Amino acid sequence: MIDFSFVIPVYNSIDTLEPTYKGINDLMQKTQTSFEVIFVEDNGIKESWRRLLELKKTYPNQVTIIKLTKNFGQNGATLCGISEANGKYIVTLDDDLQVNPSEIEKLIVKQKETNTDVVFGNYKEETQHYLRNLGSQLIKKLFNKLEGGANVGSSVRLISSAMAKNINRHSQDHIFLNQILSWYTYDVQFVEIDRNHRKEGRSGYSLFDLLRISFRLLFLYTSIPLKFMLAICIVSSITSLALAGYYIYQHFALGHGLGFLSLVVIAISLILASNSVMGIYINRLYNSRFQKPHFSIKIKM
Repeated sequence: MIDFSFVIPVYNSIDTLEPTYKGINDLMQKTQTSFEVIFVEDNGIKESWRRLLELKKTYPNQVTIIKLTKNFGQNGATLCGISEANGKYIVTLDDDLQVNPSEIEKLIVKQKETNTDVVFGNYKEETQHYLRNLGSQLIKKLFNKLEGGANVGSSVRLISSAMAKNINRHSQDHIFLNQILSWYTYDVQFVEIDRNHRKEGRSGYSLFDLLRISFRLLFLYTSIPLKFMLAICIVSSITSLALAGYYIYQHFALGHGLGFLSLVVIAISLILASNSVMGIYINRLYNSRFQKPHFSIKIKM
């Protein structure tokens, strides 16, 4: 059995691909462990696939390349690579070389020390825009406080093959790997790793994309919106009853008009907001009926 499988989703990267492989090879030679590298090309530019073909030709025994039929996103491409991995441990790594493969040694050492299911690499310094950092921190705190300590880690992970099997069997209409892992285990460790500036291109996630992902995480993996609406409705109901009593008192004691219009507006607004939230969760149930695959392989070499 291979010791380590490295899964690398590829989207529009070219010049970082071979250095990434060489960095992995150097680390594995240092630790004297067997390995494979699985590059999953997520239907980006053609030059990325051409470069992967060159890598496969140069390193035929260690490199597996996969081309997807369309763009399935980072989680879908990573899940594809995990499903094809043969290693005792699976390491997921980005294709942009912001994290040098040598940093993976820290994850390997931590796993050996703790025999944990999952090890995440957390970045020492956040080099992103402060708004992106703020959004990331808010999401982490939100999940940790309200969802029992979900593992909102980075995309640099070391996963045991047992956890990989759980992921491959998991049925969900939208996949976010870190949240899936937190469903199966709390036996998780974190290590600090260095992150460099991007060597090529720019981030595939704009601020809008990150906000959209955060929104989907909230509705697809938590019941936070339902709990929030329930709390608002309870408080509003109590407030409305108190106001109704006040208006009735004003009417009979002082002869003022009832003035229920404001109460009606508040009630209608709450009903519409509640229906919107419930509609999103009903749509989740509807989508779960189809069991759509999270990826589709066009070429595997």
